[in-house]
Amino acid sequence: MLGGGVTGLAVAYELLKRGQKVEIIEKSPSLGGLAKTERWKGRPIDMGPHIYHTPDKDIQDYWLAEFEGLFHKREHWAKNLKNSKFYDYPISREFINSLPDDMREKINNDLAKADPDALARANNYYEYTKALAGETLQELFFTQYPEKLWGMSTKELDANWAPKRVQITEERRAFYQGQWSAVGNEGSGTIVSSLEEKIIALGGVIKLGEVIERVEQNDSDAITRIVTDIREIDIMPVDLVINTTSCTIFSRFIGAETDLKYRGVILVMLELTTANVLPEGVDFIYIDDKEIYFNRVSDQNSFIKDPTSDATIMCCEITYSPNDKYDVMSEGELAQEVKGQFAGLGLCSLDQIIDYKVIKLPEVYPMYFKGYQAALNQTREKFDKIRNLYTLGSLAEFIYADLQILFSKAIDLAQVITDKTFKANGINKTNPRLEFNKIVHIKEKSIGAGHNTFLIAEIGLNHNGSMVLAKELIDAAIASGADAVKLQSYKAKYRVAENGKTSRYVEKVLGTEETDYEMLKKSELSKEQTAELFDYAKDRTIIFSAPFDLESADELAELGVDCYKIASFDLVNLPLIRKVASTNKPMIISTGMAYLSEVQDALMEVAKCGNPNVILMQCTSSYPCPPESMNIKAIDTMRLAFNNLPVGISDHVIGDMVSLGAVARGANIIEKHFTLDKEMEGPDHVLSMLPTEFAAMKERVIIVEKSLGDGIKQPSANEVASIIRFRKTMYTKHAIKKGSVINVGDIIYTAPAYGIYSKYEDIVIGQITTQDMAENTPITWNVLGGSPGGL
Repeated sequence: MLGGGVTGLAVAYELLKRGQKVEIIEKSPSLGGLAKTERWKGRPIDMGPHIYHTPDKDIQDYWLAEFEGLFHKREHWAKNLKNSKFYDYPISREFINSLPDDMREKINNDLAKADPDALARANNYYEYTKALAGETLQELFFTQYPEKLWGMSTKELDANWAPKRVQITEERRAFYQGQWSAVGNEGSGTIVSSLEEKIIALGGVIKLGEVIERVEQNDSDAITRIVTDIREIDIMPVDLVINTTSCTIFSRFIGAETDLKYRGVILVMLELTTANVLPEGVDFIYIDDKEIYFNRVSDQNSFIKDPTSDATIMCCEITYSPNDKYDVMSEGELAQEVKGQFAGLGLCSLDQIIDYKVIKLPEVYPMYFKGYQAALNQTREKFDKIRNLYTLGSLAEFIYADLQILFSKAIDLAQVITDKTFKANGINKTNPRLEFNKIVHIKEKSIGAGHNTFLIAEIGLNHNGSMVLAKELIDAAIASGADAVKLQSYKAKYRVAENGKTSRYVEKVLGTEETDYEMLKKSELSKEQTAELFDYAKDRTIIFSAPFDLESADELAELGVDCYKIASFDLVNLPLIRKVASTNKPMIISTGMAYLSEVQDALMEVAKCGNPNVILMQCTSSYPCPPESMNIKAIDTMRLAFNNLPVGISDHVIGDMVSLGAVARGANIIEKHFTLDKEMEGPDHVLSMLPTEFAAMKERVIIVEKSLGDGIKQPSANEVASIIRFRKTMYTKHAIKKGSVINVGDIIYTAPAYGIYSKYEDIVIGQITTQDMAENTPITWNVLGGSPGGL
């Protein structure tokens, strides 16, 4: 977790609750970010006014349950201070009607002329507020203040800033009136401290005062290392990184550029010997006078449960940009100016201000300058393509989000990362794109489009356990023009049960009386024998092997094998595939007996290990194989499905006709079993090629290679958010009681994708609910499987 603000703490807590391990890295000596509370003069002070408010009953219930007894419920009221007069904020028609007749009439005329089309066409803040409120209200409230806040003309400010922030209500109202609204008993940091305690209690790790210097990635767009001023942290393939730092900071971490900008805030805290400062019932005020440095003032007594009766601390907020006049002023000079200006407002006398504290927050408000969306999209694209990265929080997402939104997003992200419904639906940003090398290099050979077909002589079991015969096979294969020789590496005890009578491997071979275990044991090569054969051949050809178990894979790695073969039987053996892929050596994967989705599952494991060197082979696991069962068109399917990675066939058809057809269709690699005598004992000799046949096939391959073909389709990493937002899944059509049996009439399909996909409808129907479910609630696996009647 990069950053220990409230977003990082909330998502860390939610992940820990779900059994995940979490480490938080925060450069500051304390947690909370913009929502922290410091202590000064024995009193809590917030970084401005922080109100926990929500219209959402779920978030309200969550806060009250998780932070029981830590909230103080209250309303907050604000005013605009303009030309020494206080005006209601938010603006209401009740307030407008209280204005002098000529001003009221002018404003009402403006509002009556409001043009919805002009509102829809507005392309900056100035045009939007003019279309919504008219020129009079715009001049009063929507020009000077935003220009002071942002340091730019409202004509340069994007229209997207306005809709949620420029509203005209019917009646005077408090901020967030109609919503549940509260403050932390001892300020916003009350909740931050509680989150910290909960995280530590659940085993979370918090590193304070540690500065991240850079974030390193590999060629597969995955973060592999985080370098701080203290240590280097290796990020494993199973790890996730969640960034809550700003777009500019994280861009710097990854060495990228961004045109996005933020406005900072300088807080000047003033200690007063009186508590009667703002008008009665007012908690904070907005000031648009450009001669006054600060734009907002809040009474810290309003943001704690137990205010001081005879004193307070006033927080004066100054927005600034790097190197402007506020940024370059010394703290003392700035504080003296603020003290004088504050007293000049008539809110207190200068001698009632007895001390000050200055706090500088460099990045607070995302700057919605005109055209910022293009810069935001470019920056998001750089972040979104990092497959083990999630970005969350107002600064990290370049959004204006209050505390309810940050908590909601934290809860949602923890669910997306951990919930089995999302995993079953394949919604997982960490899944890498299946992008493999189009050309794979094995020693001096290159395999792929534009290169000669790579021919493998599969010795396999045809040495019959004889090292002499094995070496003769190697010699003959080299003389026949094979590009590589392949062995098999296995422990018979792991490959088949000792008492087994039948085997997939020899199911087509008639007349075999020995058990599969006996047959395989006889041809099992020890590590020492394999090493001897490797040494015998390695200076003359490529020699490699197919491991059938983890122990054999480890032995091949110790022998320094140049590449690996995964047999069709092990396409679904994902632990073996991960073991081999983690060596980063080229992999040749046979796909007999497999659906395309199973091939994708195997490739996903390879990609997660960061291995880009994969070759797929169409195969029909029948020994020998009838030509009509070979389905060489499948090489087109796999090439198109997996972005033109090298493909070929493992050919068990007697003769070379199918292999030649595959080469004509664009196969990059051909594997044929190889023998010195087709009448030898053993299951594979009959379907194998003699040296003369192999040599003749190579000549015909060279002739056929004068004609060859290409394609792609899969989701991208930045579509995960759209999948969740728009895909339709199961929701309740109406309220359902705990213990009810789900039927077709209970289900509707709608977005977002928090429910179960329709393909599982047959499984869901007839299931019993484990809890009450409101109308239009996602149906997930964890609410199914209850007892009849809710018992």
